[in-house]
Amino acid sequence: MSTSIRKQLRNNPDTLLKSLIGNIHSPETRAVVTTKLDAIREILSVEKEKLERRQQLSRKIGEAKKANEDSSQLIAEVSQLSTEINALKQKIDDGLDSVELEIAQHSSTSDSTEPDSRDLDGKGLDGKGSDSKGLRGNNQGLGHAEKINLPLHLQTPAVASGSTNDHDIANLVTTHESLDTAAWDAFIQACDHDTIYHDQRWQSVIENHFRHDYHLVSCRDQQGSLVGILPMVHVKSRLFGTFTISMPYFNYGGPLAHSVAAEEALLTHAAKLSESIDCEHMEIRETKARNNWESTQRKISMILPLPASDELLDKQLGSKLRAQVKKAESNELTIEFGGVELLNSYYQVFSRNMRDLGTPVYSKKLFAEILENFPDKAFIAVAKQHGKPLAAGFLLGHKDKLEIPWASSVRSKNHLGANMFMYRAILREAIARKYAYFDFGRSTRNATTHRFKKQWGAQEHQLHWHYWTKGDEQTPELNPDNPKFKLAIMVWQRLPVFVTTLIGPPLARNLP
Repeated sequence: MSTSIRKQLRNNPDTLLKSLIGNIHSPETRAVVTTKLDAIREILSVEKEKLERRQQLSRKIGEAKKANEDSSQLIAEVSQLSTEINALKQKIDDGLDSVELEIAQHSSTSDSTEPDSRDLDGKGLDGKGSDSKGLRGNNQGLGHAEKINLPLHLQTPAVASGSTNDHDIANLVTTHESLDTAAWDAFIQACDHDTIYHDQRWQSVIENHFRHDYHLVSCRDQQGSLVGILPMVHVKSRLFGTFTISMPYFNYGGPLAHSVAAEEALLTHAAKLSESIDCEHMEIRETKARNNWESTQRKISMILPLPASDELLDKQLGSKLRAQVKKAESNELTIEFGGVELLNSYYQVFSRNMRDLGTPVYSKKLFAEILENFPDKAFIAVAKQHGKPLAAGFLLGHKDKLEIPWASSVRSKNHLGANMFMYRAILREAIARKYAYFDFGRSTRNATTHRFKKQWGAQEHQLHWHYWTKGDEQTPELNPDNPKFKLAIMVWQRLPVFVTTLIGPPLARNLP
């Protein structure tokens, strides 16, 4: 589905209609396209109301948890709303598919040499002067268009390119004071390149579970319009010092803005904020490089573009991998997808694997909070043999991409192939839920996990983590590859699992 089409249907419907039907000569086809777009506009209006209601309920859930009140009814309402919203999104997708088909059919019989997706200025619907994306943005074109194998959040928007200067930044106003959640949500919904980690619901997760201060740096232009946000978490650790990070525990974060000037203003303010609260460094996790900022490129994300059907994916994976999955299937493995009802099974596998890796484990409550706060985006996969969990993954979906930030398997049972079986089932589920990409998470090049993800056909995308350091000190090395943590890792690996689940969560909250 094209996010730009959605935005224009909301904000500039007349301009959009003119763009789409400008080259359609048939009055009948014009009438059909206009009627279908009007129907989509009505569905978008209903969707907007339900999204606003869900946001209100999510805030009430956070308030109820702070007051130790029962929030089960609120959670049930949010879950029902999410189901209804997903159904509306499907109707919108189907509507856009139908409009696209009408235009494509007309285009194939028209003698016009201009593509139907161009406006009067010769630009595409996204305003970038290119018709290569067609009507459906990054996912699918009008038949002659090529698919762009980059998720939305990895596509650098045209407005964020080009040069900037001090004058541009001086005309912007930045602050880290509280921002109305409605304005926050509205800004994100108007952006194509946001990630799930820009969502305001993480504030309650971070503050309630990890007990860290959460700052939202925001930027406005001279007219007072919001033009950028940057979520920042202030971590205070006796073991690792005090620092700010966007976003901790995950692969993505960084500034979300309408211009280079706004991005630089956000980063500059964040660095000053970090200095004012006596931080030793600031870390910004992004997907693009920046000039004039210290950075590391230790990690890469591994992302697989998904075909339109599971049958096509099966052919794409190749005979060797298909044979491994088939062998695993012969071991009477089963797969389950769900929510909190699978949490115990998930955590049983996850906590054991984290102990084996020598890493302090998060508490089970963290995953419960994420499931509660993101009922529309978070779910669990568990692969079992005769009811016993052998592999598990925690999944987060956002826009065109499904991501697996946490996955684990029981190492002593690896010969059964439960991990292969689970990932194949997850990819099938991702296609069924109409995601265009699957994000296997971050890796170190040539590590075992990197090779595992690469065999599925996942493509490498460099992660850029940028830094400000107090007194221009050396870039910090807070990662498991740092030799000074080797002894602690070896000790941790020898502890019983029940011990690590007791003492691990207080330590894990301080790890970035």
